[in-house]
Amino acid sequence: MNRKAISALMAIFLIAGLGMVYYFWGDSLRLAMNKEQKPAINTKTADIKMDAGTPIILEKEYSRSNKVVISEFENKQDVIGYTLDEIRSKYTSANGFKISFKDGSLVIRQTIDDWSPEDKAKCRLKEYQDMVAIYNGPNTQNDSLLKVTAIRFSTLPANIKEAIQQGKYEFENEAAINDALENLDEYF
Repeated sequence: MNRKAISALMAIFLIAGLGMVYYFWGDSLRLAMNKEQKPAINTKTADIKMDAGTPIILEKEYSRSNKVVISEFENKQDVIGYTLDEIRSKYTSANGFKISFKDGSLVIRQTIDDWSPEDKAKCRLKEYQDMVAIYNGPNTQNDSLLKVTAIRFSTLPANIKEAIQQGKYEFENEAAINDALENLDEYF
């Protein structure tokens, strides 16, 4: 083989080898050759401590009702003077809490696997052993018998019986249903 061909072949291998070294170790070599230090970014934010002026919002999410009730947090003394991490250790996600700090306010979101107080207070009329009865609870599938009235279901007019059976006699609370019962007292 001729010397020019061998030299050319060696040059190709040398260039290919240097290219592979640059490809695999290029970043390390560039850092080693470039002694310039880049500034580090501070990724940890300063610990925020709650004080008496910090607005604290409580969001109660009732999962069965699909409602969120927003109010001011009443137990401020439990969080004033503490950092976010310290508050998160008190109000843990295992207990249904999610703590965040948004727009200068501490937000405590609590997920509750229950009905909202408004839904629990709802009342409706239903038939119970041929008597008109008051049931209390969030809906017709999750209510309980509160009391039985002295009104016979069979003595009611057909349109009222049908409305009761269709769940149209539902009220926000027991006081509202008692007012409605006064209109039915003629059927005693």
